Amino acid sequence: MYRLFACLLTVLALCGFRPAPPSTTGPVALSLVDRDTGEELDQYPYRGDRWVAGVPGHRYAVRLRNLTGERVLVVLSVDGVNAISGETAAPDQAGYVLEPWQDSEIAGWRKSSAEVAQFVFTDNGDSYASRTGRAENVGVVGMAVFREARPVYISPAPMPRRPAPVIAQEAHADRAMAADASVARGEARERQ
Repeated sequence: MYRLFACLLTVLALCGFRPAPPSTTGPVALSLVDRDTGEELDQYPYRGDRWVAGVPGHRYAVRLRNLTGERVLVVLSVDGVNAISGETAAPDQAGYVLEPWQDSEIAGWRKSSAEVAQFVFTDNGDSYASRTGRAENVGVVGMAVFREARPVYISPAPMPRRPAPVIAQEAHADRAMAADASVARGEARERQ
């Protein structure tokens, strides 16, 4: 009787759940794609988190979608492990730069520039994080998003006006005096 009651409660609880669209509250939307079927997996909201039902043994990718018109840096972690460096995840680590409106699919932890260890739905004990002694965040896909700093343009200070060179001033004064003198001589000749 207890088992029947527990099954009914489970079915009733699941009937109230419906898939939620990928979270779009921030500058980047995150979703999971089953690489064996090609389908984007439904997300189910529960107590402030979003849950995804994956098929054990299936490979998956994390799809990142930049929803802004500016570049962003996404520091991605899967099972508490940074997807690029393989270190225990922290916000100040390496990440992916997404151009404005860019989509990108991350298929695994980066081992080198050419090699990737695939993301696979598996039991906790078989996960990469568990095997490396970091099981506390198995099953968690997280990201920290940073907007690119806007460039600061500093306009140069205006150049101060320099006084005219003394030599040029003296030459100008000499020409003016010569002109005055020639005018004066011309007037003197006319009077004669």
